[in-house]
Parts: sequence; structure tokens; C-alpha cells
Amino acid sequence: MKTYFDFHFQKNMVVLYPGDFFSTADSGEMISTVLGSCIAITLYDASTHIGGMNHFMLVSSSAEGKAGEEKSGRFGEYAVELLLNDMIKKGARKKRMIAKVFGGSNLFNIGSDAGVGAQNIFFAFDYLERERIPVKASDVGGNYSRKIYFDPMTSKVWLKHVKKQPRANDILRKREEEYRAQVREQENKKNDIVWF
Repeated sequence: MKTYFDFHFQKNMVVLYPGDFFSTADSGEMISTVLGSCIAITLYDASTHIGGMNHFMLVSSSAEGKAGEEKSGRFGEYAVELLLNDMIKKGARKKRMIAKVFGGSNLFNIGSDAGVGAQNIFFAFDYLERERIPVKASDVGGNYSRKIYFDPMTSKVWLKHVKKQPRANDILRKREEEYRAQVREQENKKNDIVWF
């Protein structure tokens, strides 16, 4: 996560990377991210004007156990729980929250049913339905990346499809592949024996 002052919006911009989440009630802050097959869920409580967003990469860890046991915001279920709990600590109520869902692209040209993006989309909508959080807007799927800006004070989202920039999509695809390889390597190391 990093922060900079955005001159267009005239606010501090918090940039999320895979595994990050952020919530605020500060009118001087916005949240942004770039998505390929990853998903970003925004949550908003209109009564308290508390809003937040997460950015998760995979539905769950390939290691044994549930994603929540992995304790990593890179994985769907735990990522949403981190955001929900952070917002509740700040005064939001789950029963008043609304959600918006973005991402889940098929940048890797994998069959639509088997791709990571499709799995992430299914998880996001299923999870929010189970938690009884209504989805008010979404922009998911496709074969292009997205850049989103979220105003947590109003729940307004600015969305840009990155279709005509194949180099940007190639860079994003490469970063996602490298990140997945890194996750697999970390999971494999968990089972190693360390002698001392």
C-alpha cells in the first residue's frame, strides 16, 4: 500500500496492491487499485460515511485448510473479513453496508469456467450473498484490466477499462504470474524442515 496526493481529485490517494485493504471516514482520502484477474470489493455504510476496499488475488490458498487459516489478505474470504472487521471497529454496521465488485478478468486466455478470474467472481458474489450484503454495482469479467478509484465518503467509483494498452495488460499479466509463483513458493517452504 502506498499513499500520494492526487491533484485531479485533490485528495490523498491510497493505492492498494494484492493482499491490501483500507477503510476510512476521512473526506480527504480516496482508494485506488489496478485489477486483472484479481477482485476488489468496496463496502460502504451510508449512515457513518465509512467506506473501504480490498484487493485479493485468489479465492483460497492451495495449502491445506481454509483461506482464513492462512491469515493473508491475498485470499478472498480472509480479505473480506479483514475489511469488514476494520470498518466495524471504526463504527460501521454490517447490516447497513452495500458492496460493489470489480475485476475478475481473464487475462490468461484460460477457458471461462476454469480461470482464476471466474473463480474470484463466483466467490465474491457468493460470499456477499451469504453475508447478506447487497451488491449495488459491479463490473467483472472480460479480457482487460481495470483501474478503479473509490471515494469512501460517498461510495462513488470511477472506473477505467484498460483495453487499448496491450503493453499495460502484458505487464499486469506478468506481475500476476510472478505473484502466483511467489505464493506457491512460500506455501512449499512452509512444509520444509528447518534444522538449527
